Amino acid sequence: MEQSTFSDRAYRLKFLIWGARMFGRVTGRVPERTTWPLVWGGSRRYAPDRWKQRDRDFERRDFSYEDAVQFLQASLRKGPGVIRGSAKDVVQGSMPKEELDFVAKYLTGLRKEGRPLRGLHIGDFVGLSLAHLTDAARNVHAGSVVMSIDPNAPHRGMDNPKDLVTGLMARYDLLDNWLPLTGFTLERTGIADISNRNAGTTKFASYYGFGAAHVLANLAKVGTRFDFALIDGNHNSGYLRREIDRLSRLIRPGGLLFLDDLDEHWSGVTEVFDGLDHRRFQRLARGGRAGVVRVLREKGPGQTP
Repeated sequence: MEQSTFSDRAYRLKFLIWGARMFGRVTGRVPERTTWPLVWGGSRRYAPDRWKQRDRDFERRDFSYEDAVQFLQASLRKGPGVIRGSAKDVVQGSMPKEELDFVAKYLTGLRKEGRPLRGLHIGDFVGLSLAHLTDAARNVHAGSVVMSIDPNAPHRGMDNPKDLVTGLMARYDLLDNWLPLTGFTLERTGIADISNRNAGTTKFASYYGFGAAHVLANLAKVGTRFDFALIDGNHNSGYLRREIDRLSRLIRPGGLLFLDDLDEHWSGVTEVFDGLDHRRFQRLARGGRAGVVRVLREKGPGQTP
């Protein structure tokens, strides 16, 4: 009886392996997330098919907002139950193209300085705004570098959004212009605990919330300075005010600060933007929902900026 049961299991396993290999032959590709060496280890098609697909996805190409959205949405469909999230979340959770073009226009104004830009991007989600700004900075100077700070906490049902960010940056050959940091700009926030417990993932960074804290303070300790920064992270007005206070010491005088979500849905962000100290910041413009300010040298009492 035991021998018969073992034979049945072996037969089912062989049938499964045969079916998986036939799937590869019929579709012309191997499922990307397959990690079954037993199934694919003996298949001569496995290695070339897998890497051919990778080469098609990541061949050198210019950044395009529309292509980036399609790539991210297709990536969600390839890994159900692993990355999760929905296609509409990619767009709804990211800055719109017209707002990113508005921001990028101000970066091109820094071209006259003729040197690489040093940028900071706070709040990555799936990387659309990060890739857009990094590409814009690279267009100003090929040696430009953008640092990003994000705790990689689950957001809009995506357990590990940093995986999508990395894929997006690789697709447009931006990895050499990107310096990612996993952590919190200030203290670790409690909201991450709530979303992490509901995510169902076992990753240490995303589930347990492990990540560097007080990143901005530590950047100041090592003397890091930026030409521009974009904030699209924690929308709590108190947290945002303290972020901006820290950033005012990290962005060089004359540098630019961008804020997203200046709309009725995030009145606290709008309040912070409108209440910026005119001795330290000069409000330059406001788009549909993004604002831009220039960081000034702080003047003493009785002085005008």
